[in-house]
Amino acid sequence: MKKILIIPVLILFSILAAAQVSRVVTGKVYANENGSLQPLPGVNIIWENTRQGTTTDSDGAFSISQKNNQHMLKFSFIGYEPQTVHIDGEAPLEIVLKPNLEIEEITVVQKDRGTYLSTISPIQTERIGGAELHKAACCNLAESFETNPSVDVSYSDAVSGAKQIRLLGLDGIYSQLQTENIANFRGLATNFGLTFIPGPWMESILVSKGASSVLNGYESIAGQINVEFKKPDSQEKLHLNAFASADGKTEFNANSNIRLHKDMLTTGVFFHAENLSNRIDHNHDMFLDHPLTTQVHFYNMWKYNNYKGLMLHGGLRFLNDERQGGQVDFRKDMPRNSSSPYGIGIDNRLVEAVFKAGYVFPSQNSAIALLTNAVQQSMDSFYGLHDYEGDETRFYANLIWTQDLDKNGFHTLNSGASFFLNSFDEILNQRLMDRKESVPGIFTEYTLKPSDKLTLMAGIRADFHNMFGTMVTPRMHFRYQPDPRWTFRLSAGKGYRTANVLAENSFLLSNFRELVFEETIQEEAWNYGVNFIQKYNVADRDLTISAEFYRTDFQKQLIVDRETSAQQLIIAPLDGKSYANSWQVDVRYPVVKNLDLLVAWRQNDVKQTISGELVEKPLTSRYKGLVTMNYTTNLKRWMFDYTVQFNGGGRLPLLPDASLNLAGMNEEFPSYTVMNAQVTRYFRYWSIYAGAENLTDYIQHHAVIGHESPFNQGFDATRIWGPVSGRRIYMGLRFTLNYN
Repeated sequence: MKKILIIPVLILFSILAAAQVSRVVTGKVYANENGSLQPLPGVNIIWENTRQGTTTDSDGAFSISQKNNQHMLKFSFIGYEPQTVHIDGEAPLEIVLKPNLEIEEITVVQKDRGTYLSTISPIQTERIGGAELHKAACCNLAESFETNPSVDVSYSDAVSGAKQIRLLGLDGIYSQLQTENIANFRGLATNFGLTFIPGPWMESILVSKGASSVLNGYESIAGQINVEFKKPDSQEKLHLNAFASADGKTEFNANSNIRLHKDMLTTGVFFHAENLSNRIDHNHDMFLDHPLTTQVHFYNMWKYNNYKGLMLHGGLRFLNDERQGGQVDFRKDMPRNSSSPYGIGIDNRLVEAVFKAGYVFPSQNSAIALLTNAVQQSMDSFYGLHDYEGDETRFYANLIWTQDLDKNGFHTLNSGASFFLNSFDEILNQRLMDRKESVPGIFTEYTLKPSDKLTLMAGIRADFHNMFGTMVTPRMHFRYQPDPRWTFRLSAGKGYRTANVLAENSFLLSNFRELVFEETIQEEAWNYGVNFIQKYNVADRDLTISAEFYRTDFQKQLIVDRETSAQQLIIAPLDGKSYANSWQVDVRYPVVKNLDLLVAWRQNDVKQTISGELVEKPLTSRYKGLVTMNYTTNLKRWMFDYTVQFNGGGRLPLLPDASLNLAGMNEEFPSYTVMNAQVTRYFRYWSIYAGAENLTDYIQHHAVIGHESPFNQGFDATRIWGPVSGRRIYMGLRFTLNYN
């Protein structure tokens, strides 16, 4: 949605520019692939006999100004039949492009790129589509970023299987994680939520960097990641996926769409089950390389569309996830004492209800939307001799009013109100903790778009927290595109978040030291960013270069201090400076026909004040390089993917008592390389894929420190900077049936 605060000078400028324009034409462009309609980004749109044009964004949407003498709009995209449409109405357009036909077979001249960098949105956004998700096993959301240059995924510790992401050099807690534009993966779901979303359920992932829209809340600091599930009214009738790996993991996914009542009412049924029961210890440290896992997940989604402006969407989701890790000989029925093997157990149960409603008024100049969800999650866990239990119930509602302030669509105002309620109860051993958050909020955002070349957007919101008082969140974005091949962006904004201190750091219990922490801490930071995208035509193919710089300055932050005390892990508020600088350059180019190449490099400079000294954040890589290659044969019968990641070294946290550190341990961990590869064979309705992750079998040495005596001083399974499991070979089978 478009957003910015009203700036009188800019309003005057836009009114003058509007004199030559009658209105704005909006719509969405789809690709028809074997009867399946998918949003098509990057479509060229131009008024006939003019040079005035635009392109579709990552969701296939577009808007273009129409002058009084313009009536014929042309749509074209390489590999698809062009269309010219006569514009004579006010309703949004829905354009479907068909692939070129040659000798009664579909010939794809330009294949789906998988990822798409938006040049239309004022917020830097990358869309990861279904084609990209198929380039790796992608068993869940955590594994869907293996070919992405911006998002890093790593294990939090060596025993629980908890995973965390990093964006702009910062932990995933500073990125707002959403499912279908509703904030999710909070609280108890922080450490394991990324593994709760099966890959085959996802239609796309949108990754936005820097300060995001204030419509979505006050929590985004480093960026926003939004997961879009497959829709119940899509062309996909049935999809099945079966997966198995050499280490014993098996997985089955199924989703089906059912059309009811003249396609106005549709429902989607999603099922997921996985099991990993093999006890594997390749490095012979007596600890399992990965936890034993059983997960069952069910989701039922409903959608109603009367095609007259009203749309309703609802769903109910159930999840049960059980994990067991630790030493190879540990069993859950054993007595838990220092004479038994060391073990962990984590059981998560989650229920979520979602309801969304939207209505576009007949004038097409205004709309209203309501987004709500309610989540109940409980977790029972233990780490060695530590018991940790949590129970969380939360409710979220967001009401948004969208209004075009003029008939040309140059000025748009989004305003609304939100409400967040969270009841959180935790028990660590005998320590009882409870928290109730109540946060009503109001917001407004204004967008000025006097032409397709310029967008100015700003917003502000005020939230009234029952524990921390009033929080004011301003954010602003600027986009300038003097030429379709050159896009420049600036952004600045503030963010807040309530740190769920124990839930977010429960993996630190796999440590011999006592956990010392304050129960409630608020974090606050500013984020500033600049980005440009430049496209060149080289040998009749697009070469795309993207460069960016982002800086995050913390005013308040939760700091994990691993170095001050040999007997305690201290989690405390920041006392001093803390910042993160991130530079990144991407180069994307189809080297030859059907061969796509991505080369990326990112440099991180992340520092925190620990014990009164500004130092490099420990266990954070200083750089990341990425090379991905994708080759698809004609008619998409075979697809070959190869990815190599170059991970830079960084600083290790060393204990003040040198006797508790490993003999010969350096102050830094080394750089390392990880390679993945996959091959896929496509048939009419099904495909088979096989691949390997971590081809070189690289494993961090001493992932579990003190593994010989895990109940004594020196034990630490949380000093993780690299892979904790070795090479994984896998294969799978997909079956897809679409409506005709």
